[in-house]
Amino acid sequence: MLDMELWHCCRQDDIKAYNELVDRYAPRLHQVGMRYLRDEFLVEELAMDLLFNIWERRSEIMIAHSLSAYIFKSLRHMIIRQLRKVTVYTSPIDDLIEQEFPLATNMADDQLIAKEVEAIYRQNLADLSPQRRLVFELSREQQLSYKAIASRTGLSINTVENYMSAALASLRKKMDKYTILLFITWVLPLYL
Repeated sequence: MLDMELWHCCRQDDIKAYNELVDRYAPRLHQVGMRYLRDEFLVEELAMDLLFNIWERRSEIMIAHSLSAYIFKSLRHMIIRQLRKVTVYTSPIDDLIEQEFPLATNMADDQLIAKEVEAIYRQNLADLSPQRRLVFELSREQQLSYKAIASRTGLSINTVENYMSAALASLRKKMDKYTILLFITWVLPLYL
């Protein structure tokens, strides 16, 4: 049975259709949720809350085209609300850069946000001292090892490590409030 057929059956109080909907979507919701929240119990609770809420509000919810899009967009909002409740881990920018996520933007707003965050990142990078910026760029943009950076710049490996630590701490502190925007515009659209 297709998703929209299941949905129409659910709207007519068909509990079997709802159970099939849960069986179909619960594992996928769990998989996506775990990528961002990494808390088995919390992800299961969010997925079940979402699916139960859909059942409870089945007569109110109007889905015209795609049940899947509705469900995953709802999950997206739940994940964002959850992430706002917890202390944000301080290195998502580095994770995103290192993993080289493609910029997945389909909407003009996402592109604008991505450009603004990139400009803020570049400005914060430019605000670093010249030596720290050089070490950071050699490490993160040219993927050189600390030993190679030390050799190229004439600095000791300990100095390179110290500069890198200081640069990362500064960027994390200044970019922390943009982590949610990066998550929304770069990562989550890959799964919707």
